[in-house]
Amino acid sequence: MNPTTQLSTTSTHPARQQRILRLPEVKAKTGFGRSTIYAPSYIKRGANGEFPRSIRIGARAVGWLESDIDQWIETRRIGAAYGRG
Repeated sequence: MNPTTQLSTTSTHPARQQRILRLPEVKAKTGFGRSTIYAPSYIKRGANGEFPRSIRIGARAVGWLESDIDQWIETRRIGAAYGRG
């Protein structure tokens, strides 16, 4: 194989399949109810601690990236450990 046509296996951003969570899974992971998840006070917070925005996955369907939800949970956990959450 020609070295110039080989794909790099040491990418800084490895390809990873993103999983989209629907509302029941987001509720289970966060412990929040539907109204809290959709409440503007959670959606429109500042960049620090902002609850992830939903993404449109169909004409009448939304979901959340699992990585976004996991990162938000981790941020809250770290904040609580330092008395900020």
